Amino acid sequence: MKKSLLVTTIVAVAAVTGCSQSPKTEPASTGSTPENFNKTGLPIVEKQVSLRIPVIKADYHKNWDEMATIRDLEDKTNVNINWEQIPAASFQEKKNLMFTSGDIPDAFFNGLNSQDVVKYGSQGVLIPLEGLIEKYAPNIKKILDENPQVRRLATAPDGHIYSIPWFEDKSFFEFRNAFLINKKWLDKLQLNVPTTTEELYQVLKAFKEKDPNGNGKADEIPATFRHGASTNGYYELFGAFGVVDALTMFSVDNKKVVFDPMQEGYKEVIKFINKLYSEGLFDKETFTQDAKQMLSKTQSNPQLVGLIASFNGVYEFGNEGVKDYVAIPALKGPNGDQLWRRQDNRIIQNFFSITSANKNPEVTMRLVDTMNDPKSVLQFQRGPIGTHLKERSDGMFEVIDAPKGTDTSSWIGSVSPSTALPLLISKDWVNKLVKNESDQLRQNFYEIYKPNIVKEDRAYPNLYLTAEQNNRMSVLNTDISTYIRKMEAKWIIDGNVEKEWDGFAQELKKMGIEEMIKIKQAAYDAFIKN
Repeated sequence: MKKSLLVTTIVAVAAVTGCSQSPKTEPASTGSTPENFNKTGLPIVEKQVSLRIPVIKADYHKNWDEMATIRDLEDKTNVNINWEQIPAASFQEKKNLMFTSGDIPDAFFNGLNSQDVVKYGSQGVLIPLEGLIEKYAPNIKKILDENPQVRRLATAPDGHIYSIPWFEDKSFFEFRNAFLINKKWLDKLQLNVPTTTEELYQVLKAFKEKDPNGNGKADEIPATFRHGASTNGYYELFGAFGVVDALTMFSVDNKKVVFDPMQEGYKEVIKFINKLYSEGLFDKETFTQDAKQMLSKTQSNPQLVGLIASFNGVYEFGNEGVKDYVAIPALKGPNGDQLWRRQDNRIIQNFFSITSANKNPEVTMRLVDTMNDPKSVLQFQRGPIGTHLKERSDGMFEVIDAPKGTDTSSWIGSVSPSTALPLLISKDWVNKLVKNESDQLRQNFYEIYKPNIVKEDRAYPNLYLTAEQNNRMSVLNTDISTYIRKMEAKWIIDGNVEKEWDGFAQELKKMGIEEMIKIKQAAYDAFIKN
């Protein structure tokens, strides 16, 4: 789920300076096309072809060779796949060894990051895919043609597509978290859902002082979060002070890249959270707890948590517990700001690449396009029709619930790799799925936040960088990101942000923040020119 590709030095320099350069010509094929290759229809080949593909095997995956959707794919295409199923913990090491040793497989599914894609694409180890898509992948081509942003984000700085992304056109993937507040507690204390930061403060204060869980103990946790986390983080709160994205730290204002932690609003929201923290309204374990520790609080009886950030609340509270919580809208801050952080997960880069070792790239591209046949793509994502999906006479599909006591991910993972595949699902086919309870929650939250979600042109996108840019960013980013999160936690706990603000800005300049912004700006300028 990462992103980027290496280019020649001259292309890298051109991208940094904002110059354009024509992409190199893509070869029609890197190998010989089998004589029995069928350009359309199934099977793809009359005589079986084998491909070697390493994959990340998640904990919830059964043996890929035994999955019903994979067996069906191989049967109808006549393509045999030798899966190298590697646990996530060791994938990075084994992937690096493949490249350094020259033991290159035929293709990669998820597992490459953007730096890999740029680097090995420019070196010719990964081959350009756009010509193959044009000739042999009508399903994928249709998605790219209808969704130009998907094509742009899949395109490397040299103009080639070396990796196909995941794409699921669900509107509610445009943001990550809802702020869920305990409605039972609000009702007991005769309080309204807060709409401003000041109202939030007053509500959390009441949660702390007025025993809303009714057990006679001062054990309520008005608000709990996880520092530095995308899910369960407190970063959506920054939008009430005009800060676009305090988590990824970069945004765009009138096509100019902005470093959000150096904005005045960032300082003001830190002061606000410090006030919550110092008065015991903000969980002091926010900076140390992991997901397991947080769940011990959200799933307790009696209820302990008043407010949390969550994708849809089911993970933290369960299907029944979440019914006691409602989403608060984007809060209005002291200066009237009312933004909700955008985290667009509809497009995730680097899900499928073909290597130069592959003697049958046309076959491989057609294989992946077959996965993306609209009806097939739903089954790869959710499981087969009959056992996991029910096809209705009106053309809609119902998701069949996992058997009682069975984890849904494991149930799907026994028959399909699901989110480990390069699936591209159009809005039309997303809408053919009848929303289950979990998705309906998300859709309801989306309607609440939709008016205030940061617009696409203000959010800094996930961009491929050139090799030179990647090298510098790897040096700059680690130290700067670590420093930001350290100071953020320090100020929330101890205060003093006003006193230390000028020194903070000077330290960031010493660490190279201006160069970092310049690199981000150059990449963005090149992106919007495409």
